[in-house]
Amino acid sequence: SISCGSCHKPLLSFADNVALSDGAESRPGVRNAPSLANVGYQPYLLREGSVPTLEMQVLVPIQEHNEFDNNIVLISEKLAQNTAYNELSLEAYNREIDPFSITRAIGVFERTLISGNSNYDKFKNGELNALNTSEQRGMNLFMGKALCATCHFMPLTNGTVPPFYAETEREVIGVPETAQNKMLDNDLGYYWRFKEELHKGMFKTPTVRNAAVTGPYMHNGVYSKLEEVMDFYNKGGGGGLGFDLEHQTLPFDNLNLSEQELQDLVAFIKTLTATNVDEVY
Repeated sequence: SISCGSCHKPLLSFADNVALSDGAESRPGVRNAPSLANVGYQPYLLREGSVPTLEMQVLVPIQEHNEFDNNIVLISEKLAQNTAYNELSLEAYNREIDPFSITRAIGVFERTLISGNSNYDKFKNGELNALNTSEQRGMNLFMGKALCATCHFMPLTNGTVPPFYAETEREVIGVPETAQNKMLDNDLGYYWRFKEELHKGMFKTPTVRNAAVTGPYMHNGVYSKLEEVMDFYNKGGGGGLGFDLEHQTLPFDNLNLSEQELQDLVAFIKTLTATNVDEVY
């Protein structure tokens, strides 16, 4: 009744525009659907960063009760009845469609979702008029005073990997809970992987690529606007499950940024969105 594309929509950088996407039988989602832009470069997946490969990640939504509520073996048996799928599987993997070919096929497709055509990229490539004055101020804030690049940064590798994937860190920032979180007994993030107390409320740092089209924001979609996210960080984070000053991993208590500086930051982050609609992802 649903597909990967039900929650990961191409024109939204393969994310969704609701806080929590419904699953099978309209069951309430438990997390905000993340963008799949440049997902092939991420060293670990899911909002808490507990799965190391795309092929493994594919299995998670399939078996989750509030998502597909299904089984990869049963799904492969159904897809095997489709002649076209079987022919493609034989051509690509020399085997009829099965859990192996399904997870590999989705994984290699997701690795094609490269996003690097933004005004920021043009600016870095020498088009100095690609960013206006406010956006350039925001870029300097992002890299410096606002400390965004402490977590949201990955340098270029031989000119082939766009920066700002920001998938190399897990942090506890105290994201506020939502009514939906509380109804589902809260989300402890990476804690569920090893049951370590210090991991409570720890989530993977998300990419800011295409952020202009991927709201709502945070793992639970608690903020609908980038301005709200900036305000949250400006005040030093906090207020969420298991949050305290000793537990947080943010490198500051508060930033004390002015309204103009916050506006400049938002303006810069929007420059990281692909400029062509058919290249948003």
